[in-house]
Amino acid sequence: MDLIRVSLFTLVLMVHATGSINWDADHVRGMQFFTMMVHCARYGFVFVTGFVLFLAYYRSPITASAFWRRRYGFVAAPYLAWSVIYVITGYVFVREPWPDTGAVFGDIGAAILQGNAKYQMYFLLISMQVYLLFPLVRMLLRRTEGHHGKVMAGAAAVQVGVFALFSFYHPDLDWYGHMWKALPTYALFLVGGALAAVHYERFAPWARRNRRWLVPLSIAGAVFTVVMFFATTGGGHIPGLAYAAWSVQNLPWYLAAVALFFIVAQAWDDRRGDGTGWGARFVDYGAVRAFGIFAVHPLVIDLIHQSGFVDWLYATYPGTTLQRSILLVLVTLVASLCLVELILYTPLARILVAHDRIRPRRKSTETAADHAAAPTVGPADDVPESRVAAATDPASVAPVARVPERDGAGAGAAPARGSVVRAGAAAR
Repeated sequence: MDLIRVSLFTLVLMVHATGSINWDADHVRGMQFFTMMVHCARYGFVFVTGFVLFLAYYRSPITASAFWRRRYGFVAAPYLAWSVIYVITGYVFVREPWPDTGAVFGDIGAAILQGNAKYQMYFLLISMQVYLLFPLVRMLLRRTEGHHGKVMAGAAAVQVGVFALFSFYHPDLDWYGHMWKALPTYALFLVGGALAAVHYERFAPWARRNRRWLVPLSIAGAVFTVVMFFATTGGGHIPGLAYAAWSVQNLPWYLAAVALFFIVAQAWDDRRGDGTGWGARFVDYGAVRAFGIFAVHPLVIDLIHQSGFVDWLYATYPGTTLQRSILLVLVTLVASLCLVELILYTPLARILVAHDRIRPRRKSTETAADHAAAPTVGPADDVPESRVAAATDPASVAPVARVPERDGAGAGAAPARGSVVRAGAAAR
């Protein structure tokens, strides 16, 4: 699902870049609407993560300990490294006196436990919960074979229940404000992705045959959420229920978005050919760098603001936010790609972007074996080839620093054609 992965990461970058400049009174409603729509990325990533993991490991004899070593071996170091980096850069960019050493370590520890060193880091916390519970979920699905419809219904009940709880119950409890980062908030999408993989041989043809009503149904879900947003906002009034990532009125859009992304990914896989075309190579290039862009883009946004570029945008385009936003997104994307590309060629690649270091190829002495050994897809090179050629994982969504923690969100996967949607870069 490389196309889904690259598309979702791009949306995440877009909402974080535009969300760093569009919170004035004239644009806040449009920004909250865009943010609400892009919240679908987190649920799409959970679906893709479940899909890829179960496609690769549902029938695999891999033990829980071996699975954990493999998955945490890639995600733990970047999570810890970027948590430290973002806490430190937060001090630097605020330009106020640093707290004492004890306070610094306390802030780092809290950021690691809460997944809030930066607005996108929570998704790595969610990913690690998926990895932690994968053996248990796999055991559940194995023991309930023949009754997976009931499992799906149970996951749907949990999903709706959690959304209803968060939408209408707001106790003044600090820990409650972090509960949206817990896995039950994503139950239906995780189980849905897992079951789509477990029953892929039947599910994929069914999805292809029924696009004629799946697409209109998904569009209807999107329309419902859009209408509800504009019906409940206006006149400077924007209730949290209209844009929150866990609002019951937004759930139809999140389900619709995942369905539409899956349908588009199937169509892409049907038409991508042997993978040598420019489109396929572009997606493959993006998939390798997607996790790195997820990790670095908030730092790039902060640096862009520190550089004075945003002041230049306002001075040059004082009358329209569209031009300012487009240019800021493009600069953020290009700068993030450049930084990730640089990191990929350093010994820090595995720690910072969860990908093995790319070493420059020697033109004169390169052999076929060198080509075979060159890292091309990243952390999931070990995914069983009998199930999937490679795999994928995370990222997130939420307005930048100005939105309260509990409303924040960020933000972070070729089977044989006709048999498995291309899984691509890696279950990180």
